[in-house]
Amino acid sequence: LGAVWLGGIGVGHAQGDVYYARCNLKVIDGDEITWINWQAAPTFLPAGTKFQVTRTKDKASLLNLETNATYKLDIGADGDAYLEKFVTRRPVDIERFPEDVRDTIRKAMAKVGMTKEQVYIAMGPPTNVGKTRTNNMTYDQIMASDLWVYARRRFGKNIGVAFDPTSGHVNRTEGIWGKD
Repeated sequence: LGAVWLGGIGVGHAQGDVYYARCNLKVIDGDEITWINWQAAPTFLPAGTKFQVTRTKDKASLLNLETNATYKLDIGADGDAYLEKFVTRRPVDIERFPEDVRDTIRKAMAKVGMTKEQVYIAMGPPTNVGKTRTNNMTYDQIMASDLWVYARRRFGKNIGVAFDPTSGHVNRTEGIWGKD
């Protein structure tokens, strides 16, 4: 599930148009990127996937520059700061992390000891931080929180990831499947 990137930009695309998936993006219904039903998504696009992004208000269209597939994304609120929860202009490289962390990221999971950045790359933006919904939060606001909650399924138990406020590393997870 990892991504390999070759130098250069897709033909016909200006440098300014290129974004990279900030995190693993969950795909449902073939072309819709979701951040609500975390474990209901049958597939995902790996962190680092290269896109051309077109945004209108709180929606975005992401063209995968490798496959030419287009995906729809509800970014939660109007503005580039909210789009940045999902994509970034800087390439995302998980190869800088230890092998066990890379494997966990490729499985789109979190485990004790991971940093906030690593969990975000693996699982994307949480639906809540504590009891507060994140649809109107920016990436930086989410990263400042120490309790992330992901909606597993519409009516299922949520997934909780708690971070030590001092170190910023995961110190507890609840509801995570696939324990090693």
